[in-house]
Amino acid sequence: MAKNKLYFIGYGHMAEAIYQRLDKSLFENIFLIEKDDDRRISIDKKKHGKTQLLKSLQGIKFCNSDIVILAVKPNQIKLICNEINSLIIEKKDLPVVISIAAGVTTTSIKDYIIQENLSHLQNFLNIYRAMPNLCASNGDSITGLFGSSVSDITNSKNTVSEIFNSVGEILWVKKEADLNIVTAISGSGPAYIFYIMEIMINSAQELGLSEKDAKKLVAMTLIGSGKMGLSIQNLKEQISKVSSKGGTTEAALKVFDKENLSLIFNQAIEAAHARSKEISQSNE
Repeated sequence: MAKNKLYFIGYGHMAEAIYQRLDKSLFENIFLIEKDDDRRISIDKKKHGKTQLLKSLQGIKFCNSDIVILAVKPNQIKLICNEINSLIIEKKDLPVVISIAAGVTTTSIKDYIIQENLSHLQNFLNIYRAMPNLCASNGDSITGLFGSSVSDITNSKNTVSEIFNSVGEILWVKKEADLNIVTAISGSGPAYIFYIMEIMINSAQELGLSEKDAKKLVAMTLIGSGKMGLSIQNLKEQISKVSSKGGTTEAALKVFDKENLSLIFNQAIEAAHARSKEISQSNE
């Protein structure tokens, strides 16, 4: 990958996770742009040598090999894109734009950046969306990615892949709408797992285990099962293998079936998916 400049506009928890785990040698310079004074003081203590900390985009000059990560809240995207618009004059000034803001489509981002003054450049702007999850902080995220199809999509796609491979695995989706599914499954997924963990840990404590031992049992069971699950072709068959007739696992699964746990899970995921679609539509 060519030595590009990388800009983080906004530096919340997700941007920090990506920055801290990123291979800095891939970039000529890295710029962290954060308006909050107290936050900048905190960031300054953790930044690496080639990184510059800035309060705004003022004075920045982009080129078309640069990468800009929009790491602000969805309601701030339009304002930031207006600022990017003011820094672009011709094709060579167009950076590659990656948004990790939930629900703001690539079409909306393009419209915000490519306004009437830049309409002649609309077919040359590469825009991507990324949906990592909370596990990025320890390098175990699964990030859903989508890119708009324009000029040098293949080259910039490789760059985007390298960035998000630094925080875990990646999954490219063919349709932007599929990011709503990614959001409902893996974006929100860590909260579902923590919810289940808390229930299991509390149950173990009520039965007599210490919190420390209960947490270790539950966490390692989930980690091990998750790893096995990646290679298991038929999960239902695997469940049957560990559910001996008249045994403990069967007794638990009967309760799940009686209370229709699968229906509850399906309804929860459908609700998350519907809400993700609503957020996307409200930002169009």
